[in-house]
Amino acid sequence: MDSHSNRITQCAADMGSSQVMSDLVALVEDVFEVLQRERDLTPANDAVTSMIERLKSQLRLHYEPEEIGEVLNNERIRSFHGELLAKLSAAESETELYDSRTLCATNYSGLQLITGLPYWGIYEALVGQELAILRNYIGRDLAGMKVVFVGSGPMPLSAILIHLYSNAEVTCLEINPAAFEASRTLLERLGLQDRVTVRQVNGDAFDYGDYPIIFVASLVTDKAHVLEQIRCKQPDALVAVRTAEGMRQLMYETLDERLLKSQGWQILGRTTPQENLVINSTLFMQFTLHSTPT
Repeated sequence: MDSHSNRITQCAADMGSSQVMSDLVALVEDVFEVLQRERDLTPANDAVTSMIERLKSQLRLHYEPEEIGEVLNNERIRSFHGELLAKLSAAESETELYDSRTLCATNYSGLQLITGLPYWGIYEALVGQELAILRNYIGRDLAGMKVVFVGSGPMPLSAILIHLYSNAEVTCLEINPAAFEASRTLLERLGLQDRVTVRQVNGDAFDYGDYPIIFVASLVTDKAHVLEQIRCKQPDALVAVRTAEGMRQLMYETLDERLLKSQGWQILGRTTPQENLVINSTLFMQFTLHSTPT
């Protein structure tokens, strides 16, 4: 193929990429419009769920760095990105609450309650990655260790899987009253209430002193205050914070790693999002700048 043909091929590819990015921007705008318009954000509203699923399917694809920059720096998207994240978070919470209550209203009990959920496999993949990395850092299994999961929500699948995969004792923190009650009821139906407990407390007010391993959910909005509380109460903890990378920042809040490092947090490692499956990624951190007692 001569240089002229190469230029034509590259031009066609660039035009195709540009159209894909334009379509993605239009989709994000449509999702935001629907979330702004609709009052019912539960799975009962197909207008909401169908748009969010379309967005998820696009965010699971691979994008080049320049494509990510083109979309994230789009002036229109930048103008409503914060509101979009808040609406998507609310919709996800509503979905989990709806599903948790629906499951508890059935005649089923035990793990069969949750293993048939459409997103069970996604959580299995993410938690499996996280635990593999944790075992590598601590040099042992988590069996018998105390783990806390901040922002576990009404459907604490991650906390449940952490326990099932490692036999760790998991304490869930959930400040929302409805989510707290729903998760407690679900854990009782699963027969796990003695190994996975839930407390109604804010993550920025909890005493982490007895917990060497701490997870922070992606939907926790006050991560900075939670991390400061962890630093004060358990500075030696290994902390796993769920975040988002690349185009997935359209759906979940991302962490400012430069700021974290300036505050004394060392980034030990991270999970890699799986295309066509997992959207979230997880940062593993430990505090390195211990203050001198006065």
